Amino acid sequence: MSDPLNDGRLNDGPVQPTRKQQLKPFEYLAFAGAAGLFIGLIVFMTVRDVVLALIFGGVGFILTLLLTATLMLAVKPKGRSSADLDKRDGFEA
Repeated sequence: MSDPLNDGRLNDGPVQPTRKQQLKPFEYLAFAGAAGLFIGLIVFMTVRDVVLALIFGGVGFILTLLLTATLMLAVKPKGRSSADLDKRDGFEA
C-alpha cells in the first residue's frame, strides 16, 4: 500500500523549514507594525494627542494583521492544484 501523504518520496525524518519559511510570520508582523505606526503617526500629526494616536495605531496594527492573515488563507500555493492539496490533506474523494 502506498501512503497518500508520502507521495513516493523517502521519509528521512522531519523536514526542516527553509529560512524563507521561518521568516514569513515575522514579515507579516513587520508589515502590520509598519502600517500601525504609519496610522498612529498620521493621527498624532493631525490631532496632537498621544493617547488617541496609540489607540488608532494599535487598532490599525490588529486590523492589518487580521486582514493579511485572512488574505493569506485565501491564496493557493504556487503550482498546486486544489485536488493535489485535498489529496495531501487526506480529503480525497
